[in-house]
Amino acid sequence: MATTDQHVGIIGGMGPDAGIEFCALLLRKTRAMASASRDQEHLHITLESNPKISNRNDAIERGVGVDEVNAQMEAAAAALTACDFVVLICNTAHYFQPAVMRGLSGTRFLSMIDVCLAKVEAHFTAVGASTPVGIIGGKGCMVGRVYQDALTKKGMEYFVLDEANQDVAMEAIYLVKQGKVEEARVAFKPVLDLMVSEGVKTIILGCTEIPIIIRENFKLPEGVAFFDSCDLLADAVVRVAKNMSTIEEITS
Repeated sequence: MATTDQHVGIIGGMGPDAGIEFCALLLRKTRAMASASRDQEHLHITLESNPKISNRNDAIERGVGVDEVNAQMEAAAAALTACDFVVLICNTAHYFQPAVMRGLSGTRFLSMIDVCLAKVEAHFTAVGASTPVGIIGGKGCMVGRVYQDALTKKGMEYFVLDEANQDVAMEAIYLVKQGKVEEARVAFKPVLDLMVSEGVKTIILGCTEIPIIIRENFKLPEGVAFFDSCDLLADAVVRVAKNMSTIEEITS
């Protein structure tokens, strides 16, 4: 196994807050997980933050600009082929993973979806859970069945919001993109409470804006296991970059 740190490529900008927050999260986790105390002990990361990538939700929901998004995702990935492995900081954008893989031209890819699902599956095995997995994410992520199909392949049931409440969740996500985090929290809480009231005991937070909503002064319901895809990916990045685990070990 390699002894030097691996160079991490990050496709960000979707939205820009999420990519920057992810880099800050990596900094904190490298200190906590790898005892980094000097500059040289932190990760070498290259962030390709391109907020000009066209609206992924419109492309998935209405077929608007699909070719454009595919080309932009491929170009963003191609800019990071000098890295040892690459991650994508947007759950919905994983719908366009085939374009990302074309751009990477063989550079390894660590999927946020695979990381999250591996943790959910391990949790179900450990506690013997059998209730459906709740998914809260952007509308494109839901319409594109990014998590639903992955859960189905693992033989796991899922619960998603109805259209009206999905629209409320999307409103909260867009409020974060506008810098209106407090308003986003007010909008998001009833959606979360509704899902819990339906008996859901395991919830995937499947949008990179959601961690910003729940980061401070937000009381999560008790008795529910939350899987923050962004936080789990950050753990995985540190482990792979510091050669504590391989991508295959983390996602299997």
